[in-house]
Amino acid sequence: MENLRQDLEMLYELQSYDTKIDNLKKQIHQALLSIEEKKKDLQNKRIDFESKKKSFVEINSLRKEKEAVLSSKEELISKHSLELNKVKSNETYKALLLEIDKIKADKNIVEDEILQLMDTIDKEMLVIKNLEKDLQDFESKIKSDISEIESLIESLKKKIVAAENSRQEQESKVSKSIFMQYERLREGRDGVGLVLVDGESCAGCGMILRPQLINQAQKAQELVFCDNCSRILFKR
Repeated sequence: MENLRQDLEMLYELQSYDTKIDNLKKQIHQALLSIEEKKKDLQNKRIDFESKKKSFVEINSLRKEKEAVLSSKEELISKHSLELNKVKSNETYKALLLEIDKIKADKNIVEDEILQLMDTIDKEMLVIKNLEKDLQDFESKIKSDISEIESLIESLKKKIVAAENSRQEQESKVSKSIFMQYERLREGRDGVGLVLVDGESCAGCGMILRPQLINQAQKAQELVFCDNCSRILFKR
């Protein structure tokens, strides 16, 4: 009866390349996810900065609006002050004085609001400058990190090519029929189609094996499959 031990040894070595390739691809996938995460972090940082900057612009706009209101009230005071010299009745004179006093009171309120806004603007300007510097530093670091990850990805891709070449060479040493069964099993079983007999258990699923299966796997005269996970069993 034909002994398949050599074929299974070759297949086991081939699977080591498959495992290596799968792991390298997983590393690339994780690296790409890491890049996306870093880009997202940078985007969120930019959004936060732009939001803060927008608030700063709005405060500045409000200050300009208040200054325009202040200017209009000063013009009204000047206008009414000139009108005082032209009025002829005491009632009109008193009414103008009251109006001037009211406008001056409003003017004082607006001036206080402008002073408060200017104080806020000074503080916010410092915050904006610090945030801008922080954003620039963060952006520089993210770009550096991404560059390193991209270099790692290129290195991993080269390793995959090397492993695939070795795998292809190893494939030529394995019986075609055994290889095809291995490939079919590998696709639906987490990339592992061949497993060792670990004592009395299947190393793939942990199931306790029948003594007959262990004996058949030991003889290696035919392909033996785990009753539970259906992987090819190999006892070295």
